[in-house]
Formats: sequence, structure tokens, C-alpha cells
Amino acid sequence: MSPNELLLWLSARKEGSWLQFRGAVERLDLASHKPDADQDSSLALHHRIRLNFERLGHVEFGTDDSEKGWRAVPPTLALSQHKSTVCGVLCGARTPKLLDRVRKAGAEFGLQESEWADSTHVVRMQATDAEPLIALARNESLMCQLDAPTALLSNLPPIASIGNLAAAPMPHAGREWEVKQFTIEKRAIKWKTVTVQIANAPEAEGLFCFTRYQTPQYFLKSDSRTISLPGSIGKFIILRRRNKRVLRYDRQKRLLSVPAICRPPVLTERALILCSGFPATYSVQREQGVLSYSEIPEEVAGMAAEGLNQDLL
Repeated sequence: MSPNELLLWLSARKEGSWLQFRGAVERLDLASHKPDADQDSSLALHHRIRLNFERLGHVEFGTDDSEKGWRAVPPTLALSQHKSTVCGVLCGARTPKLLDRVRKAGAEFGLQESEWADSTHVVRMQATDAEPLIALARNESLMCQLDAPTALLSNLPPIASIGNLAAAPMPHAGREWEVKQFTIEKRAIKWKTVTVQIANAPEAEGLFCFTRYQTPQYFLKSDSRTISLPGSIGKFIILRRRNKRVLRYDRQKRLLSVPAICRPPVLTERALILCSGFPATYSVQREQGVLSYSEIPEEVAGMAAEGLNQDLL
């Protein structure tokens, strides 16, 4: 079974618990899917699939109305404004009948349906302005989000505001923990293996990852205070403190690149993906894994950088 079929199952159920989602992944026999080179292979399969579905705007996890489970996003056509065109990307719940209707209606807008490794098919179309795509969404009972990337980025709290999180202690004992510290060296940004004792030492500071049963937990330790937070956010806090710039924007190619180890937070990445509909591509440059996001308008690149407390290279 493929991620496409999993999304159909989630769409039919509409919402459910985390255990239901995990069980669905196992029942649909997705275990044969290997992670892409840009993904953390230490993550369990259900975590990798979860992240992909969140990045593509199909499913929300941990929402209040789903009691920290999951909820399929209503079928939505997310629009992105480019210089001479408007791109529409199909997000959210889908059924075979809905896909057939969208394919027929979108044919005049050059609808493309592309396979992508370890994720659902990308369904996108283009028009010279937004009005025809808005009309298509209305006729096919889709929600329509105008300027989806900028709308999303403008509503995300900046990385700096994470300091308001409540304190949370790190685990102090247990042989089953795998512990790593996020480090920035002259030629490399990497995770370095440490012990539980080193991470908990009074003088220790930085971002630490505690993993048990393939489930990572991230802690930022600074000034004798420790908070729990998403690892992707913690990384950019450390990068800012070290004045390390990692976002590179090619204005001619409209390509935004970042070291794979510094993958942006999920919602920031969703905004970047919605510019084209395509997940990031992975390559190796100067012995370093790099993620590249395509068709990124300069305004979106600037907003993403500002939200991450980064200056574009």
C-alpha cells in the first residue's frame, strides 16, 4: 500500500487518535517504504509518514479538537502568487471521486499529478490569475486559500518568542536513552553523541535530543533553564545565538536551500512547499546534505528567513 491509499483511509475517517493513525500505517503495510536520504532514518515509520502529511498540508496532528490525535484537513486548493502565474496545489482530504472531478476541471489549467518518494501524489495546476482557480475550487466544493505561503508565514510566531515556553526537566537516568547534542563546528553542523550525565551537568548548555523507542524528545538548556520544544525550532535558536547563517537563496532560479540537518519547522516548511506543491529535493554539496525548495518567490524567502531569525545568503 502507498501513502496515497493511507490518505484515502484518513480522509474517510476524518479524524482519530494517534494510536489509530499508527495502527493504520502498520495495517497498510507501509513498512517497505524506506526514508528518503533527507529524512532521519532513526525515526519510526509512522513518525516519518506523519511529518510528510503535515508538511504537505494533508493532516493536522495534535489539534485541540481532535484530542491530540489527528484530523484530516478539509479539501483545499492552496494558491501561490508568482510573477506571471498563480499556482494551485491540492491539499487535505481526498476521495477517488473528488480526484476525478479535480482532474477533469483542472485539465484546462495544465493539471499535473506527480509521484514523489515517500509521500502522496502532488496535484497542482496553474493559471494566469487567481480568479479561474477560485471558481474551480468553488465549483468542486473545495476550500480555497489565497496566497497560502505568505498567509501561513505571517501567522507563525517568530523563533525568538519560544522563550515563553515553560521549563521542563530533561531525563536524569536510564540506560535506554540515546542522547545527542546539536553542535556547530567550523566545517560541520552535526549531532554529537553524549551521555545522560553530560547533558544534565550544571555547566552544559545547548540543544539535546533524548531518543527512546525511536521517539525523540528535544530540550534546550540555557542559563540554568531547560525547556522542551520541537528540535527544528531549537536548532534555529542555536544557529542564531552562534550567528550562523544557513539559508541560501538563488534569485534567478528562485531556489531556497538549507543544510538537511537544519530542516525548517514543519509549518515553515509547509509554506515553502505550497509555493510549488513539491517537497524539497535532496542533494550532496561539499560533503553536506542540502534540501532545496523550488519556485520560491523572493517575498516568501524573506518572510521565512525573518521568522527563523536568519539572514539570507
